[in-house]
Amino acid sequence: MATSTFDRELELTNLESVIKLLTLEPATEPLSKHPITDEEIRRGEELFRTWLSRSRQ
Repeated sequence: MATSTFDRELELTNLESVIKLLTLEPATEPLSKHPITDEEIRRGEELFRTWLSRSRQ
């Protein structure tokens, strides 16, 4: 299902928020505690190809 969450404008209403945004440090840890493995990527691509081939019939 599509979402428009990322189409919204970013609005900062106070100077403190602007300063906080401009002084953020890059993350030192990965965002995901369970990063996807090469095997999982391969399996997902295989499933997607299978789904595509069936939808073209």
